[in-house]
Amino acid sequence: MKNSSLAIFQHLTSVPTAPFHEQAVIRKTLAWIRRSLGGKVRVRKLKSGLIVDYRAAGPGPALALAAHLDHPGFHLKGVTAKGAWAILKGGHPRELLEGRSVEAFASDPPDNRPAALGVLGPAPEKGDAFRLTWTQPPGAGSRLCFGVLALTPFELKRGWVCSRSVDDLMGCAIALQTLRQAVAGRLKANIKVYLHRAEEVGFVGALDFAARGHAHLEDSVISIEASRQLPGARPGQGPVIRLGDKAALFDANLIALLDEAAQALRKRRIPVQRLRLTGGTCEATAYQSFGFEAAGVALPLVNYHNGIGAKAIAPEMIRAADASGCVELLLEAARRFPAAPLRGHWRRRLEARRRKNAKLL
Repeated sequence: MKNSSLAIFQHLTSVPTAPFHEQAVIRKTLAWIRRSLGGKVRVRKLKSGLIVDYRAAGPGPALALAAHLDHPGFHLKGVTAKGAWAILKGGHPRELLEGRSVEAFASDPPDNRPAALGVLGPAPEKGDAFRLTWTQPPGAGSRLCFGVLALTPFELKRGWVCSRSVDDLMGCAIALQTLRQAVAGRLKANIKVYLHRAEEVGFVGALDFAARGHAHLEDSVISIEASRQLPGARPGQGPVIRLGDKAALFDANLIALLDEAAQALRKRRIPVQRLRLTGGTCEATAYQSFGFEAAGVALPLVNYHNGIGAKAIAPEMIRAADASGCVELLLEAARRFPAAPLRGHWRRRLEARRRKNAKLL
């Protein structure tokens, strides 16, 4: 796994994450950037996330690869020697949570060793506060802040990647690996990586990037997600060019770029799928709502949010080959990304066609 997206993913999952409690995974990300990219990129650490900027094509727009650093989890309130209230943050399947074990952590844990363990009670009739009863109480002086489901952080078996948080730490790993390969290959392109906080509770980080001007309108944004498998988007058949999500359809100019990249990959026998994925809403919609040119790619995911559509809580699962194919798709798109903004590309092509043929009307 040396220098692969899987190795980066294993590094990022060596600490837990939850909405608004991404400090540990941000620390791991910055350490990887310093070690692997050095001074070849510029890094901005913001309240809402990280921006990594590689500029090798001079002035002009960048292809921005967007992913998020959080996964559904629990905020811990009212901690006592017997238990706590676990406030669900994000889309875990509520009906499957009773009796499930939760690992509890302080705000910036150094690793995956929990400070306490507890079991969730029944889903509340109103609100999101589950009763958490300790099976392994916290030590004296512990300041617990958040919890995650007690599932494997990382396991690779028979070509499957299994983890409590494929969505979206694998998206972060794919974005970083794409950037690493671009830097190593001295690709003449402008590439940014946007790593957002608190996506699972309403795209908070991405919306803050857009609203505060951290993201630039001349850039084109590709959301990288692991999204629930659907007919036409199956694990092992390659990454998916996401034509839209549950809420919106995506930008035709950017999808055309991804289609061209996919055609080049198919000549190398790297499969790519193409579908509107309506199992959820992704950050491309958040950016489009602010006027950005945005589209998405996704990895077909089993056990979405650790059990949606399943019968029990379980690790999320993707095929490792789909992650590798996604890196190749994004690299090819970066190679083809134009020096001028993509915005209006189709209009310019059609207008040229109209001028050529209007005299025949």
